[in-house]
Amino acid sequence: MKKIKIFTVILFLCSALAFAGVRLYESVMTDHQPPEISGGEETIQISVADTEDRILEGMTAEDERDGDVTDSLVVQEISGFNEDGTRTVTFAAVDRSGNVGYGTRSISYVDYQAPVFALSAPLRFAMGSSFNICSGISASSSLDGDLTNNITYTLDRLISDSSPGTYQVEFRVMDSAGSSSYLTPELEVYDPTQERIEVTLNTYLLYLHLNDSFEPAGYYAGADREGTL
Repeated sequence: MKKIKIFTVILFLCSALAFAGVRLYESVMTDHQPPEISGGEETIQISVADTEDRILEGMTAEDERDGDVTDSLVVQEISGFNEDGTRTVTFAAVDRSGNVGYGTRSISYVDYQAPVFALSAPLRFAMGSSFNICSGISASSSLDGDLTNNITYTLDRLISDSSPGTYQVEFRVMDSAGSSSYLTPELEVYDPTQERIEVTLNTYLLYLHLNDSFEPAGYYAGADREGTL
């Protein structure tokens, strides 16, 4: 019985030593150090059409054990616009042990434009008809392209389709950089029996720079009756 107790104690000690040895080996041999990312100290200027490769240009990732792991670099996230007009890009790189390192850099655009709206028809709707306020409006961004599905709107009051009236509507759209644009036109519900002539234009929403010339007749496309403009 005494020999069994001694053997049990020895077995326990051996197991404890083996366990401690394994833990020590793991702590010494296992890689817990993530790669270090460098190269993003200065803000770079890019085009909205540039690919991820341009954003990664000049960035490197170095791991203490695996060496150069730049090939694992990816763009993880791009922030909205900062107060100075730049955006912050967050990068990630991974080593062979699965450790992930992070880095950042700032980018600015040389050709960015906030979202713009377009109208393919006037915001006029006949009394008694069913209509979609957004049917003739679209939006696009130099950064994202078509943003029409992102348009939202509010009205100053509930529309009545049983009597003529005008309403103030505000359209809103935001691009992926967090930049919002607003359009606040007037919407009209009209009595079709009082319409004498219907005029068609080749554009219903025009963006002009300050002090640009404007010739309204240049946007006249025709009318449903003969007459002089």
